[in-house]
Amino acid sequence: MYWFKKSEKDIKNQRIQQAVSEEKYRMPCPLGNSKWDEEGVIQFTCLQRNTTIKLHTYRCFTKSNSTPQSVTFFFHGLNEHLGLYAHIAQALSKQANSLCVGFDFRGFGKSEGLRGWLQSKEQHIDDCTRFIQLIKQLYPGVKLFALGQSLGGLTSYLLGMNDLVDGTILITPALMDNYYNRPYLKQIALFLGLLSPTWTPFPASFPNASKNPQILEDNMKDPYINWNSTLPGTARVLLKMMREAPNTFQSYKKPFLIISGGMDQIIDPEVGQELMKQCTSTDKELIYYENMWHDCIEEQEIHEIIPKIIEWIKKRQ
Repeated sequence: MYWFKKSEKDIKNQRIQQAVSEEKYRMPCPLGNSKWDEEGVIQFTCLQRNTTIKLHTYRCFTKSNSTPQSVTFFFHGLNEHLGLYAHIAQALSKQANSLCVGFDFRGFGKSEGLRGWLQSKEQHIDDCTRFIQLIKQLYPGVKLFALGQSLGGLTSYLLGMNDLVDGTILITPALMDNYYNRPYLKQIALFLGLLSPTWTPFPASFPNASKNPQILEDNMKDPYINWNSTLPGTARVLLKMMREAPNTFQSYKKPFLIISGGMDQIIDPEVGQELMKQCTSTDKELIYYENMWHDCIEEQEIHEIIPKIIEWIKKRQ
């Protein structure tokens, strides 16, 4: 019958959701052996359940340790850690003269805290705000940029909304939910997130974030990636943040560079086009790859993207 006919968008998104990594895309991870210049030197703590916990910090210095022209804050995606971003931090710090710095969110990566728990939007943004204020004391008077992927992209966007940074680099940002991705599981998570935020009945799952099977194999060996099932409370907080974000697009005025992929199974692959269309910022730029998946920082396209990020920062610092 006519009313059961699928739209072109439905057909396209169904194809995206059914895509799996393939051997023909196997390549070494772009991260390689890259490391941050230092870890854990900047002291940063927070309170969780009346206990002080330590959040693990990272920093990459500028070439020859020269005076930085800007500071770029890095924010990682859900269940990740900033060690996965070292190749980008090294490039930006040495080639754009932008000191790169960041921390693993509480409960993720090398930071202490209840594993995988994103307690609230307010707590999350407060941690990031305090970190920015700490770094501003160390490097006063320079331009501040925020860079992040997925949850980190959403975080960077919100920090721009709060006028805490001068510009944002949004890599496959979690600004629009992909309603084709596990819709029923999300509804259950929204319900359980109210009743039992830190307990989950679901087994661990491995999202299709990269077309390169080598990435999944490497990441499964990484002890700092959280492979446990996403906590219902975390899912509820993230989904609400992501579904509220489009309502703010028209009021977003910060300079931004957004990078998105047409094969993204996790977020809406049209997020870049929508933000560009609705946002009133006079300084906005989109980099779009039709065949790129969600995990941009570990996809081969990142080799082309990093020089573009460097150029974007150089023009604005």
